[in-house]
Amino acid sequence: MIYAGTIGEGLWRSDDLGRTWLPESGVPGAAKIYALAGSSDGRQLYAGAEGGVYRRDGRMWSSLPLPSPELQVWALGIHPREPSTILAGCRPLALLVSEDGGKHWSSLPLSLPGGTPEPHTPRVTTILFDAAEPETAWAGVEVGGVFVTRDRGWTWVAINRDLPSLDIHALALAGDRTLLAATPRGVAVYGGGRWTTADSESPDRYFRALVSKPADAGTLYAGLGNGPPGTRGTVLVSTDNGRSWRQTGFPGAGSSVWSLAADPREPGLLVAAAIKGEIFTSPDGGHSWVQAPRTFAELRAVTCTA
Repeated sequence: MIYAGTIGEGLWRSDDLGRTWLPESGVPGAAKIYALAGSSDGRQLYAGAEGGVYRRDGRMWSSLPLPSPELQVWALGIHPREPSTILAGCRPLALLVSEDGGKHWSSLPLSLPGGTPEPHTPRVTTILFDAAEPETAWAGVEVGGVFVTRDRGWTWVAINRDLPSLDIHALALAGDRTLLAATPRGVAVYGGGRWTTADSESPDRYFRALVSKPADAGTLYAGLGNGPPGTRGTVLVSTDNGRSWRQTGFPGAGSSVWSLAADPREPGLLVAAAIKGEIFTSPDGGHSWVQAPRTFAELRAVTCTA
């Protein structure tokens, strides 16, 4: 099943690879959905919104408020071994943790070195748990860089040496455990305590999304375009743990590809969403793509789940 989170049109699902779409009645039709994350067992789906998080258990939805209604949830991370533990990254800059499936939230001490870079409003755009070492997680901040915790989020350290941009849009862990970051200046690769920039075939450098192929983390996909929101978008693939990127069979979108999802139950299935509302699916790992007939006003997140 594919879920698509929109800005102002609520949450939608498709049971037939994007050919038809139905609104999720448990989420308000005018909701602004910025992030989606599903538990590894497929039992829960979380949608980050303004002032709260929506949680699906089976077919039932519940609304889970945050400590402040002014917070927008731009990133969600679920602990790989304790699915009731969730991190929520927000705009304005805040990082929250819940240990009871989103019923109660506490603040974590994530702050930017040197304060807030004016005139930007920093926000946490991506959260990544390490499945092999679940006490470790990374957070990407737009605009602030990459931060790592080794103690479940109670302390965070910036790892920004030689980072090509502090504007972080997505993070991924490659098969050789290399950390990758999507930035407006390309994909950054972390190793030896510093960042380098990966090679790319595309003339566009505004990278927005990263996802690894299920059962083959050495193969990764990136969504990008020529700016925010941009006038064109594409999907690239890497088969060398993110060090170089080449074109897929993606036909091209009318804006930057903002979100990507890979289905763990169908390893070849990819979903790409452009921010101006186009959705594309690939059944064969990016070789061929089909555009969904429905276009939304603005799309920020897609995911695949049971």
